[in-house]
Amino acid sequence: MAIKKKNEWRTARSLYIEQGKTAKEIAELLGVTPKTVGNWINDYHWKKERDARMASPANRIENIQNIIGNLSEERLELDRKVKEAEKAEDTDEVNRLYKRISAIDDAVSKWNKTLTTIDKDSKVSLSTYLYVMDMIFKSMNAFNPKLFMDTINFQEQHVNDIAERL
Repeated sequence: MAIKKKNEWRTARSLYIEQGKTAKEIAELLGVTPKTVGNWINDYHWKKERDARMASPANRIENIQNIIGNLSEERLELDRKVKEAEKAEDTDEVNRLYKRISAIDDAVSKWNKTLTTIDKDSKVSLSTYLYVMDMIFKSMNAFNPKLFMDTINFQEQHVNDIAERL
């Protein structure tokens, strides 16, 4: 692949995977055809990578934390409205608000449980981590032995750090 094409390819990949742009949008930005971008998406499995990144535990956790934050804000607003309804001695409104508060509390509890499950399920064992890192380092050595040798100290330090954490 020519250098200019490689730069377009890298930019297109970033726009598609990291920024969620469509093939048409990318083609317009880069001055290539949508068919070219579509071919890159298919040939290099960008959709699969983008989907995997979007479903990553970190993204899922962030989304759930946002949901919990929104529910918490609504819960606080309802508390304020309960006090107003109690002052006005509007029993029906107080009961309605407490019903909604109960539903929010239940939802927050379920989302918190989901967070715990995601955190637990996303943990990687040390043996699996080491296996993956060995594959990466072997691939690096095959691709560029000098780079591999230049990173030996990093590799050892990284593996030691991970072994302490996991």
